[in-house]
Amino acid sequence: MKKLEINKNDLKNNIDIVKSKLNKKTKIIAVVKANGMGLGLIEYSKFLIENGIDFLAVANFDEAIALRKADIKTKILMLSPIIDKKELQLLLENDITLSVGSLEQYKLLKEVSNSQEKIKIHLQIDTGFGRYGFLYNDINSILEILKDDSIFIEGTYTHFSKPEDKKWTRLQFNRFLSLVKNLEEKGYNLGMLHTSASTAFLKYPEMWLDAIRIGSVFQGRTLINVDGLIKIGKFKTSIIEIKNLPKDYNISYGNTYKTKKDTKIAIIPVGYMDGLNKNKLRDDFSLKNNLISICMEIKKVFKDNSIKVKINNENYRVIGRLGMYHAVIDITNSNNINIGDEVELPITPLQTSENIRREYI
Repeated sequence: MKKLEINKNDLKNNIDIVKSKLNKKTKIIAVVKANGMGLGLIEYSKFLIENGIDFLAVANFDEAIALRKADIKTKILMLSPIIDKKELQLLLENDITLSVGSLEQYKLLKEVSNSQEKIKIHLQIDTGFGRYGFLYNDINSILEILKDDSIFIEGTYTHFSKPEDKKWTRLQFNRFLSLVKNLEEKGYNLGMLHTSASTAFLKYPEMWLDAIRIGSVFQGRTLINVDGLIKIGKFKTSIIEIKNLPKDYNISYGNTYKTKKDTKIAIIPVGYMDGLNKNKLRDDFSLKNNLISICMEIKKVFKDNSIKVKINNENYRVIGRLGMYHAVIDITNSNNINIGDEVELPITPLQTSENIRREYI
């Protein structure tokens, strides 16, 4: 048995807290990419809808189509460009609102569209992220789309690259507003305006505009402390074997761990393929961050970096190397642990493998 347990009352609590902070004008776009932010794409989306969220956002084709196949009829925004013509056609047929951030994407969309109805899109504006979207000063390219009567601009948005940096975020926001003002003065309607994801939503109420994109706040896992938010998702499994090992006995792969005394161990059917000890890989190899990384590794030598799990409300240490689907726990100092006892592990929803069952309770 292994599962990610999601408490409905706790999740509803977080949704209600977000709603309570908003004004009546600002709409919530719930981001359900990455398997519903780890909470299960279909189950999580349905729960959001049941609790008053009527606009979802996804990152890829498979997520969008899976939602429609699950008979979810609410608005869905595709956040990433799609270049496959067949996929684009299916997205249009399934009433998925597409993001357009380049003339190439716009022309491809026009090429595959055979509907008499207007094509619904959100314009993506790059105000300093350096990823998807028209550059904020590329007015001519944006005007080419705005002048096309077959296109309906349902919304326009940008994405903040470092929302914890107020000065930089303000610059991005002002670039966005300046572009919007310029185009509106030319007589164009840019639809629903949105700039803020979870962190910016909490830090900058003045930047909410017509909508906010919420992901991690609903999970209670934020960079900013918010009173009342509850962390969602508990990874649980059960002990499948208990045994006693003598002193100087090797444990797990590589013979990297040897018992220092008679040791009692419990084995659980969870390993790194399930998400245990799955840390984000380094994605910045600048000199500064290389030095920071080296310093952090040196500090680890002097700290207890072992993985801890919880059994009967007590913490126990994982020993030996992790296997794909197993871990060994030192339970030497306990006499009341048995096969079948529940074990809670430090695996967040986003770290949890998509193959693990999500259970809403």
